[in-house]
Amino acid sequence: MDNLRKKYRPINAKRLVSPTALSRTLSQGAAAGSKQPDLLQPLVDPVSGFRRGAHSLFQKSRLTPAWQSVRKVGPGLQNLGNTCFLNSVLQCLTYTPPLANYLLSQEHSRQCRQGNVFCMMCELERHVIRSFELNQQSGAICPKKIVGSLKAIAKHMRVGRQEDSHEFLRYVVEAMQASCLNGLNSKIDARVKETTLVHAIFGGYLQSQIRCSRCHADSNTFDPLLDLSLEVRNCSSIQRALSTFTKPELLDGRNKYKCDKCQVLVEARKQLTIYQTPEVLTIQLKRFDFGHSMFGGGKINKHIEYPETLDLAPYISPSRKGVEMNTRYSLYGVLVHSGSSCHSGHYYCYIKATSGAWYCMDDSSVSSISLKQVLAKTAYLLFY
Repeated sequence: MDNLRKKYRPINAKRLVSPTALSRTLSQGAAAGSKQPDLLQPLVDPVSGFRRGAHSLFQKSRLTPAWQSVRKVGPGLQNLGNTCFLNSVLQCLTYTPPLANYLLSQEHSRQCRQGNVFCMMCELERHVIRSFELNQQSGAICPKKIVGSLKAIAKHMRVGRQEDSHEFLRYVVEAMQASCLNGLNSKIDARVKETTLVHAIFGGYLQSQIRCSRCHADSNTFDPLLDLSLEVRNCSSIQRALSTFTKPELLDGRNKYKCDKCQVLVEARKQLTIYQTPEVLTIQLKRFDFGHSMFGGGKINKHIEYPETLDLAPYISPSRKGVEMNTRYSLYGVLVHSGSSCHSGHYYCYIKATSGAWYCMDDSSVSSISLKQVLAKTAYLLFY
């Protein structure tokens, strides 16, 4: 679970608090030497033990999940030297409805206080607005500002070098999160920090439950997610990969579990399930094997079936059955890698435009494609 904690970030949204007002309140409180229990103290569910923040920076109900109007599909993006990994991620984010709708409203730029410092949200807002102002006949957009800010997004990435698109996506999301938190007091409870627009769109929670075979007591831990990374080596479909992901595991032998109640090592059952689903579901198919080659590892090239409509209901935590949450997802983006290594080859994507039609976005090239053709592709990232 330590690896999960490092990889994912959490989300929970209940009440709206203006970031500006929240920052002002906490700053004043800190100046006066006073505590802010409402904002600094988390709330814990007495039944499951799930911990959430006392307030939200962005109320999830404010999201606009569907396109509000039909627009012509936007242009492609110029490849500025091994930037196909970046271009394909930008196109998938541009056609993420709740994110694009928010950025088109220009709400962030009106409130942003980062001045001349790089702001991922502002740059993405400008990019999305430009993409929808133009069309594919306008010529490809040159994303030089975002490419030029690559080191501000991910310090170890280099312009001109092929990078992993999934890794870049995660750094972009983290940079967006940093933009949303700019100006807030660092002493705010972590759970409150995790209720931004970014987490309202992409965030959910995983539940890890360990059940003692002796006293049958449950131990629950909750880890945040911004995407799901699924093993596909022995799977033929996304549904099979999800079943493997949530399959119970027996802790025995050297892996016995020390039960807090029994105070001895016992056999136990461990299961990972989805406790809270995200608004937008991003799935990485773990095609790259990083442990068997000094050149970045091999690649699993087989086709993994994925549906147009995905239902997560079978993979939800048992205690959450019947709780109102989104479990049905519609595919809107597919990112593909061609080649043998994540640091070589070529990245491109397929997106569902505001009209419902599908297009292939391959750097500067934009061409129409059928859904049937899209579903036959060897996907690396899926956007639902």
